[in-house]
Amino acid sequence: MIRMSDISFAYGSTKILKDFNLELKAGEAVMITGPNGMGKSTILRLLAGVLIPQSGEIDHGYTEGTDPRQKTAFLPDSLSIYKSMTPLEAAKFHAGIFGTKQSRLKLAKKAGIDVNRHIYELSIGQQVIVHMSIILSTNPELILIDEVLHSVDPYLRDILFRELIEVMEEKSPTVVMVNLNFHDIEHLADRVIFLGRDGIRLDESVDELKAKTRRIIAEEIPPEYHVLLTENVIGKKHHIVYPFERKYGEIADENIREMDLTEIMTAFMGGEYGVS
Repeated sequence: MIRMSDISFAYGSTKILKDFNLELKAGEAVMITGPNGMGKSTILRLLAGVLIPQSGEIDHGYTEGTDPRQKTAFLPDSLSIYKSMTPLEAAKFHAGIFGTKQSRLKLAKKAGIDVNRHIYELSIGQQVIVHMSIILSTNPELILIDEVLHSVDPYLRDILFRELIEVMEEKSPTVVMVNLNFHDIEHLADRVIFLGRDGIRLDESVDELKAKTRRIIAEEIPPEYHVLLTENVIGKKHHIVYPFERKYGEIADENIREMDLTEIMTAFMGGEYGVS
């Protein structure tokens, strides 16, 4: 169990997190999403030890004296490490800094990347693969992935996700992903956390969230339904309802639709921005 207790953090005078609390269970995969500026990347950096909270405590659950960085794989949203090195040199340097086993760069080689070229000569997508190849090889207990996978082409992204799934199945690490492309990781996430202006607005398992959200097509719906978002689609009103409870007889079954994670999160996002 990883606990963030009463965490506060600010960049200068800009407050990002205030009295923030979060618990992560061992072995679960969590997606954190929400509008820009809500603190998603900051949470990952705090968990990774890149940033130190101004108040509050982070307990990774390790034995006393353990450096959490030795057990953490962190893929940030900006790739700035080791670019003057080759992947082979970077893997050796990383192992020396963090005291971990040196990566054999299996993922990079699988993707056909020349590990003797300088990293700055590689495409952004290839740099992401190299970075993941290094950090996943250290048998991490915590994997943190920020929103950088959009820069990876579909073929390399498929290779990356296959490797991530293999690590998750073999080692059962806790995985925290910041993402706005929900389709890519819908099948990986156990739990969704939506950060809004007032902190955590939603914290649900993916299965429960899908079961409790519905699209209702109707000109008007009863006022007791909690509507996240209303939109006009080809001349018809679509109401996104969460949490949805079936009230028989009020709305015809054919006007009630299930939704995928992308549709649901888009509705939460629109609700946060005040779109209707």
